[in-house]
Amino acid sequence: MSRPTGPTGPVAALPGWLRQVALALPFASQFVISGSVADLHRVHDDVGAPGHLDAVAALVALLRGEGYELVYRYDPLDGIVLAHAREGVSSDAFFPDAHLGRSTAATPGRLADLVKLSTTQTALRVAVVVDVAETFWHEDGSSSPEVRTLLQVCQRLTRAPATGTTRPGRRVPLLNPVLWLVDGTPSAPAWLVRSPGTASVSIPLPELAERLRVAQDVAPALPGHADLAPDQQEAVVAALAESTQGMTVRAMHDVARLAVDQDVPAEHVTEAVRSFRAGSLESPWQDPALLDRVARAEETVSQRVLGQQRAVRHSLDVLLRSAMGLTGAQHRGSSSRPQGVLFFAGPTGVGKTELAKALAEVLFGADDACTRFDMSEFAAEHSEARLIGAPPGYVGFHAGGELTNAVRQKPFSVLLFDEVEKAHPRILDTFLQILEDGRLTDGSGSTVYFSECVIIFTSNLGAPQAAAVGPAPGPIGPAEVAAARTAVLTAVRRHFVEELQRPELLSRIGDNVVVFDAVSEQVAGVLVQRQARAVVDAVLQRRGVEVVLEAPVLAALEEQAVAHLGSGGRGVGAAVETVLVNPLARTLASAPRGGTLRVTAVRRGPEGWELQTAT
Repeated sequence: MSRPTGPTGPVAALPGWLRQVALALPFASQFVISGSVADLHRVHDDVGAPGHLDAVAALVALLRGEGYELVYRYDPLDGIVLAHAREGVSSDAFFPDAHLGRSTAATPGRLADLVKLSTTQTALRVAVVVDVAETFWHEDGSSSPEVRTLLQVCQRLTRAPATGTTRPGRRVPLLNPVLWLVDGTPSAPAWLVRSPGTASVSIPLPELAERLRVAQDVAPALPGHADLAPDQQEAVVAALAESTQGMTVRAMHDVARLAVDQDVPAEHVTEAVRSFRAGSLESPWQDPALLDRVARAEETVSQRVLGQQRAVRHSLDVLLRSAMGLTGAQHRGSSSRPQGVLFFAGPTGVGKTELAKALAEVLFGADDACTRFDMSEFAAEHSEARLIGAPPGYVGFHAGGELTNAVRQKPFSVLLFDEVEKAHPRILDTFLQILEDGRLTDGSGSTVYFSECVIIFTSNLGAPQAAAVGPAPGPIGPAEVAAARTAVLTAVRRHFVEELQRPELLSRIGDNVVVFDAVSEQVAGVLVQRQARAVVDAVLQRRGVEVVLEAPVLAALEEQAVAHLGSGGRGVGAAVETVLVNPLARTLASAPRGGTLRVTAVRRGPEGWELQTAT
C-alpha cells in the first residue's frame, strides 16, 4: 500500500500523534484525542514552512492534506464552523448555513444532523472535529435531549462504521470520521473508547527531538541571536531544547517572549527558562553573594547545629555545587532538576530539622524559607491527594495540594520531608518524578517545577542499630562512630532496596545520604548551658527578675541531660524543663517582680524537683 501523505510531505514529517491519526483514517470512524490538546504543534504549511498550530488547526491541515473536501469544527461557543472547503466544492449544497471561517450558532442537535449526514454519504470526504468534547459526556443522565441524540448517533456509528470514500494514491478508502478533542485525561463513554472503530490518540509533551525543531524556529527571535556565530547559535538551540524538558511548545514560545521583553541575551536563554518556571525574574541562585555565603557558612551553621561538623560540611558541599551552577552538570538537560537533594539519617533529636532550617537561612535569608511536611501524616495511600491535589471529580479538586501549593507560593525554598520512611510507598513514587524531572503535575493538570528548590528528606532509619554500637557505659571512640554510621547507611539501603523495593529512589539521592552522629556528653553540656541561659534571659525579660544559677545547679542539669541522651537534643531540653523550668516557675509565681534570685541547688523532692534559692 502506498504511504499516505501529510499537508506537504510524508506522514513521517508530522508530530507523532498526527501520524497516528493519519494512519488510522482508513479504519477509524471516530477518534478520541486527549492529552496536551491546548498545546501548539509543529506542522508545515502549504509552502513547506513550519508553523506552530493549535490542535484543531493541525488536524484541519492534516485532513486537508489527506484530500478531505470539507472539514467542520464544533465547539460550545462558536457552534459549527466550516474550517476547510476544497475549491469547487459547494458547502451550501452539503450542509447549509455553515460558511468558511465563520461561526454558525448551532445546537448539539444541529451537530447531530451534521455527523449523521457526513458519516452516511460517499460523495464527499468529510470530517467533523469536536472541540471541548468532554462537555457532552455526562454519565449521570443530566444531558439535554439534543446531546443525548448526538451521542446516540455516534453510538450507532460504532456499530455501523461510516462509509469510506476513495482517494487517488490510496488503495483503501478513508472513512468520514468524527474527531473528539479532550483537554487532559479523557472521560469518554465506555461505548466509545471500547469500540473497535474508535482510535484513541494521546498528545504527549514534546520530546527532545521535537523541542529541538521548535527551538530552531523560535531562537532567531531571541535578543542578539543574529549576532552570534553559527556554532553559538546551535548551542543556544540545544540549551533551549534541553532546558525546557517537560514544557509545552506554547511554553517555549512564552519563554522566547519573556526573553525579548526582558532583553535576556540569546546565550543566556536558560535564565529565561528559569524565570518562566519560577514566575520571578530575580533568582537567589543567580546572586553573586550566594557563593560567598555558602562557602563561609560552615562555622556559623556548626554553632547552630552542635556536634555535627561532618554533616554540616557534607550538606554545604552539595549547596556549593548549586551556588556554582554545577548541580547535575554531568547530565544533559539537567536544569529542570532540584538544586540539591539531601537525605538526613540518624537518631532523633540530633539536629536534622535544625540543619534544614539553617541551610534555608543561608540560601534564602530566613528560616521560614523551609517548608516542612510531616510524612507520618501521609501514611495512607489516599493521602497522596493531600500532597498533590485531588483528581478531577473529587472533593477539593480545585484547591490543589499542600506540596504543589507550597512550591507555587515559594518557588525558592527548602522542602523538608520529615520521617520519610513513614510515608506510603505510592507517595515515594511521586518523589521519583520530582527528583528525576524536577516537575510534578497536580490533580488539576497544572505543572509545578521544583528546579529552584532544595529537597531534604529526614529519617530515623538505623537509629536502634547505631545505638547498639560501642561500649556501654563509656565514651564512644572514632571506631564506634564509624561503625554507627555504617549501621545507619546499611539500614537505609535495606529499607529502600529490600523492604520497599524501590532502589531507584535511593539512586536518585546518590551519595547525598548524610548520617548524623548521636549527641555526645560534651555537646549535651553545651546545650544545657545555652538552654539555661535562654531560661534566665526569658525570666529577666518577662518578670524583671535576674536569676543566677550557681555551679551545682548547672552540674545537676548536665547530669540529668546526659541521662537522657537517648532522645538527643530533645532529651536535653526535657531535662532542663523538668529540673529547672518547672520548679523555677513555681518559685517565681509567689515572688515579687524585680530583684535578684540566686539558685544555689536543686534536689528531687516527693512532688518533683525543687530549687534552693537565696535572694
